[in-house]
Amino acid sequence: MDVILSLTKLYDFHLGSVTESTLWRSTDYGSTYERMNDKVGSKTVLSYLYVCPSNKRKIMVLTDPEFESSVFISSDEGASYQKYRLSFYILSLLFHPTQEDWALAYSHDQKDGPLWTLNMEKVDMEHSETT
Repeated sequence: MDVILSLTKLYDFHLGSVTESTLWRSTDYGSTYERMNDKVGSKTVLSYLYVCPSNKRKIMVLTDPEFESSVFISSDEGASYQKYRLSFYILSLLFHPTQEDWALAYSHDQKDGPLWTLNMEKVDMEHSETT
């Protein structure tokens, strides 16, 4: 199945920040789109969407660090997501080009330098939520 995912954001110029986001998914080449916010939490503000280059079914969506620090991971082309709370803020993420379970996360946190690491290594598995 060819899936198209899109993330739209509403920017409030008075506040100078994004105030809401919408995650969209199409399974018919973009003829129709389904709003996926109920899969990640209707009030969750998302910042970035990433597709794994070695496994297009694996998707990561980051929350906006202004609101919370979490990552949503999908293994079924964005049909469902598992939420993981993080103890640090990810500003950017890069999948490893060949290892689908590895990612490089960029953060302003100075105690963790940039390095290739398992994408689940720093995830607090005790606080994960199924959505």
